Amino acid sequence: MKNVKPNILLVAGAILAAALFRLVPHWPNFTPIGAIALMGGALITNRFAGAMIPMLAMLISDYLTVVLINFAWTTPAEYFSSPQTAFVYLGILSNVLVGYLLGSSSIRKEGFSLTSGRFSTSLLGASLISAILFFLISNFGTWASGLTPGNPSLLAVYALGIPFFGYSLLANVFYSFLFFGLFQLLCERYPSLREASVRS
Repeated sequence: MKNVKPNILLVAGAILAAALFRLVPHWPNFTPIGAIALMGGALITNRFAGAMIPMLAMLISDYLTVVLINFAWTTPAEYFSSPQTAFVYLGILSNVLVGYLLGSSSIRKEGFSLTSGRFSTSLLGASLISAILFFLISNFGTWASGLTPGNPSLLAVYALGIPFFGYSLLANVFYSFLFFGLFQLLCERYPSLREASVRS
């Protein structure tokens, strides 16, 4: 599959729909948001749109999570004004950047196919790197915000977050291969999906 040019509406719809998975009971940090960010960066050629669609998915799912699930512990105003939340969103943006690099190095040059060992390896590496970046940035935000009881050191905060990193990594790998695989099938079934894209 070369010169993949995904329909922006299809990609946006898939990303926003996938964000709703966050509202379903799941393991800690086992959500599709990292994969959504990778997909946005990799498949949407307009960099602004590629970043904003995953951020919008995160924003909507965060708001619904606070209002419907975590309303006893926080309010939307408290959550979105927290410095820790800002670092979480910064972590998501870092995943978009990884996705853009994946798209630049693999998809826009050679197309993508999960049956290709080269692309599958690149996607696996991107999933790992994005999980590491999100772990480092979001936990730094937790430490810098001083919200952890006992005010532990930065290294201690990272140590406490290691179990969550494992779930994030598994989620990135699972959802990335799922979403890219589904999109590959759609492009093969409907070649016209390659014709429309948002250009930078």
